[in-house]
Amino acid sequence: MTPTATDSSIVKTDFLIVGAGIAAVEAARALRQEGADGSIVILGAETGYPYNRPPLTKRFFSGRMTPEQLLMEKPEFFGDNRIDLRRATEVKSVDPFAHIVIDKKGVAYAYGKLLLATGARATRLHVPGVGLKGVFTFRTMADSSLLRQWAEANQGPVAIVGSSFIAMELATSLLAMGLKVTLIDRASTVFPRIHSETLSKYFLERSKRHGIDVWSDTSVKQIYGPEKVSGLVTKDGRKLDCVTVIIAIGATPNTDYLSHSGIEVDDGVLVDEFLQTNQADVFAAGDVVSYMDRYGHRHRARHWENARKQGRIAAKNMLGQRVPYNSVLHYFSDFLDFSFTFLGTSESADRRIARGSLAEKSFAEFYIHADRVIGFFSTGRPPEETQVVETLIRDQVDVSAAYAQLADANADITALARETVLILQGGGALGAFECGVVQAMDEARIKPRVVGGVSIGAINGAIIAGNPHNYSAALNAFWKDISVEGPQMAPSSLANAFAVGATMTMGIPDFFKPRWLSPVVREEYWPSQWTSLYDVSPLKRLLEKYVDFPSLAESPIRLIVTAVEVDKGELVVFDSRTDNITAEHIMASGSLPPMFPWTTIDGRHYWDGGIISNSPLEHVLNRSGADNKQVFVVNLFPGERPLPTNLSEVFTRRDEIIYGERVRNDSQTLELTQDFRALVNEIMATVDPEDAARLRQRPRYVHLMGRESTTSIVTIARDGTAKEPFAAHYDFSAQGVSRQQREGYLTAQRCLASLDPRAERVDA
Repeated sequence: MTPTATDSSIVKTDFLIVGAGIAAVEAARALRQEGADGSIVILGAETGYPYNRPPLTKRFFSGRMTPEQLLMEKPEFFGDNRIDLRRATEVKSVDPFAHIVIDKKGVAYAYGKLLLATGARATRLHVPGVGLKGVFTFRTMADSSLLRQWAEANQGPVAIVGSSFIAMELATSLLAMGLKVTLIDRASTVFPRIHSETLSKYFLERSKRHGIDVWSDTSVKQIYGPEKVSGLVTKDGRKLDCVTVIIAIGATPNTDYLSHSGIEVDDGVLVDEFLQTNQADVFAAGDVVSYMDRYGHRHRARHWENARKQGRIAAKNMLGQRVPYNSVLHYFSDFLDFSFTFLGTSESADRRIARGSLAEKSFAEFYIHADRVIGFFSTGRPPEETQVVETLIRDQVDVSAAYAQLADANADITALARETVLILQGGGALGAFECGVVQAMDEARIKPRVVGGVSIGAINGAIIAGNPHNYSAALNAFWKDISVEGPQMAPSSLANAFAVGATMTMGIPDFFKPRWLSPVVREEYWPSQWTSLYDVSPLKRLLEKYVDFPSLAESPIRLIVTAVEVDKGELVVFDSRTDNITAEHIMASGSLPPMFPWTTIDGRHYWDGGIISNSPLEHVLNRSGADNKQVFVVNLFPGERPLPTNLSEVFTRRDEIIYGERVRNDSQTLELTQDFRALVNEIMATVDPEDAARLRQRPRYVHLMGRESTTSIVTIARDGTAKEPFAAHYDFSAQGVSRQQREGYLTAQRCLASLDPRAERVDA
């Protein structure tokens, strides 16, 4: 049933964000940064401005940070960015069919796109005595302030129920106030979510050394006292005298307002890889989300860094960018006198590998399942190492041959995560040059893990990804299939002209056929109704001959191709990691107008991605990560060539300039980044060593300062000094294709011979 508003007025907004935490603020920021000009409304339940939650258990709780310092942004940020922040506004109901949200004041909001970012609340403990004074949950700034005031006024023993990160961090802060702390948890280990006997014993030993009692394998049966807490009883019969009880047993997603909305909820709002719910135009991000990882496990990542990333990605997808959320779970914690970082998950690990020494506070532990790293614990280790391991987890790299290397604290593991990326352009018959390049790389044992392509490059890329163990042979067979025979004894210039003319007049039987040779039996076949000159239906059959599209998702070679959505004029990325790529997706990438018709997929129409960019390099790096890559770009259109001397050469040169690849190193950006890194290092040198060690575990420090692994780009380009045959990109003659293949092969051989074999053959 559609909710109704008590107020007759309806607030209309392009983007409505429910919730005012980090995911909400980052989403609003990203919308503006991505060019969204529409109206943005944020509905926040709390009365104040959005603030950072991680310091609530630490610096803010200890009084070393003011409420103003806790804010994510200054209040004027919202007005400056035309963001309508409505505080003290709780949502009552959502109707995704009518695109209406109603708050508890009765105000209705009509939205274009909706983001649910309502976070979570502290899970309640249902036992007698939870209503006594001195019993607290912990989630908000108000909770932190009230607990601090109570603890200062009621000096006495504290019981913390649970062993969550909040529990451990509060134990550290309360201990610093001189209070006696006891941790009570039903788990048999400390930090049970890490699933590490080594670390659990270490945490238990350090807890006891610092005076924290730990009661494991039990839970609270009753809290007692006349009006205020005076003690509690556990289910195994133990009694504890205490004046404060803190319930820290987890967080419950705030989804009550979604009942009867039709939005699927199961321990959080269920979303797909694009953070979209089962309802159109409704997305979710942050602690309220339940998402599926690549191992088929659902997670509710109740951590700050993940909420921040999800907010940004959700915003991009609200704008139609289709960016998958594939970030590795990343969180950090401060416990007693050290900090640590954790990546991924350890629950299903069948092997654990230790690295370094806990005694020296420089230790890491790898969690491995089926020879892939799925999780990583780190304390006191270099951020560069953590960054590399994040790539190992994200890309599911087989580390079975590197166990000794992982265990050696001094071994450099950068090469394990280094990816070889191959970028293939569009260029019609010039794609045969790419075929020759691939053969040379294959013979040199340089095997790509990621292939990005557009137009004919997308076709070549699909064949490579679809034949991961014999792609060179498959490519050669494909190009033989689409080659046409020309005059055998004619001069090359005449043979070229004949091939181009024959291709444009008669098409290629297994590739495309001209519409003027089709019988005019229906109105849509009349020339006045044409939207293209050729019919490419034969290409679908040919592609399916060489590529088993249902198996692309499991291929060890990731395929990324681009196309342009005709209606919106925007570039779209198709990724075998997240999309069910079919022959139509590859055809869409090569639907160059007016030669070929647009390709329709799920009601959307696509043209050749080369219209906007004839190289998907930028989009491939955005998807697969820009660090620690060896990129090979095949450039079909030379950057330099002698001045044209006739109209044929003018047209050829025009296409080379339009479709040529330019890999530019932005020296100013690089210098600025290096300067900032140097400044951060200078600041860190002046910080107290213990504080510096904590800061180095922060996810943003790891991501920004852990980028020592550089990406190198090698361009393999066609010769720009030789005279280009007429309309070479239409020359599908057997002679022309063979000539391009040989040129690509020899050019790649010369290029690869000059490279350091150790650096470039890491994927062999």
